[in-house]
Amino acid sequence: MLHLKKYFQDVNPGIVLDIGTRFGEFAFTLAEALPEGAHIIGIDCNADTIRQANEKNGGKGIEFRVGNAEHLDFANNSCELAAMSNTLHHIENYNAVLNEMLRVLRPGGTFLINEMYSDNQNEKQQIHFAQHSLEAKLDTISGNFHRVTWKRDEILSILSKFPLETVHIIDLLESPEMDAKLAVKTSSLKSRVERLASGTAAYAELMEQANQIEKRVSQIGIQRCTQLVYIGKKKV
Repeated sequence: MLHLKKYFQDVNPGIVLDIGTRFGEFAFTLAEALPEGAHIIGIDCNADTIRQANEKNGGKGIEFRVGNAEHLDFANNSCELAAMSNTLHHIENYNAVLNEMLRVLRPGGTFLINEMYSDNQNEKQQIHFAQHSLEAKLDTISGNFHRVTWKRDEILSILSKFPLETVHIIDLLESPEMDAKLAVKTSSLKSRVERLASGTAAYAELMEQANQIEKRVSQIGIQRCTQLVYIGKKKV
């Protein structure tokens, strides 16, 4: 994982937000890199996810709250750092969320987006992209918003419009342990298709995609897509 400490040298103790936290995976990555006294708050719109996060990780120094990222319950200029990891493509009105993150950041505060991208990936990474794209289709069937991942330049185009300075752009390749988790996830794809798409016009096509992904993983393996990490300071 990226060594964030080198980018957090001037981050002061204060409120740190992890938007779309799920179970706090990235919140704990932030905690390892932040100075003592950081108050890390994981925000997610899903109450059941937050309940599970509190059950699993309560008492480990991170607070988990249900919240609407388009209307964050924090005052202007009140946070030291606002971050989001692999969540942007799950948000329909992402500009509203990014603007909220900037609103609550103090001038000079740190803004961080981590987002996987779809292009310029090797063969094993393309299998991960296919897996993720199928998951996006299944999430959409179940009523959740989940767009297919953008290309690298598309992500940069979205983020470059915001008033940030001292911007760092890093291409992140995660550890092989993450690839092993993806391989395990592959085995559940067919059951998800069966549960969510059985009886629909898309069923045969989706099941064929799941079968092809499982076959390719068994043949050559799977590797997590490279991610874009975008770190900047809110202009003073």
